[in-house]
Amino acid sequence: VSVAETLAQNARRPVCLFEANFRSPTLPELFGTTNHHGLTNSLLENGPIGSFAKPVNEDNLWLLSSGSLAVDSQNLLTSERLRERLQELRKGFDFVIIDAPPLTRYSDAIVLGQLSDGLVLVLEADSTRREAASAIAANLRSVKVPILAAVLNKRTFPIPQKIYNKL
Repeated sequence: VSVAETLAQNARRPVCLFEANFRSPTLPELFGTTNHHGLTNSLLENGPIGSFAKPVNEDNLWLLSSGSLAVDSQNLLTSERLRERLQELRKGFDFVIIDAPPLTRYSDAIVLGQLSDGLVLVLEADSTRREAASAIAANLRSVKVPILAAVLNKRTFPIPQKIYNKL
């Protein structure tokens, strides 16, 4: 969310934040909107992809929520229709950021990474084990998904700030 908001604010170009987490969608709640009429709907119904996205700020930040849960939502991620819809998003937005479920539990991000320019790994401090992160990175490289960056999330500072500043 922070990356999408920063791009929308500073680049002043259209940004679409695309939620591909069918199991536990959180983005609509963060933006104070509904999960109704989103990605799943765009894969099962006709109409321009932009009609399934919701504007979440003045002009240039849009949310394509995961949408209504379908019986075969997970299978939709491997469909040709998803590839077509992603191409539409690329034409309509200067930046498309995909939020996917954790790679430690699901392979959805690998499928989406293969359709994108690259993947940013978000590692949770004090939770993601080094071995798991290394295995995930190796797995991504083996299927030729470019890793653009890694972000350490939820880091705490056990050292008092005054001492930390002197280090």
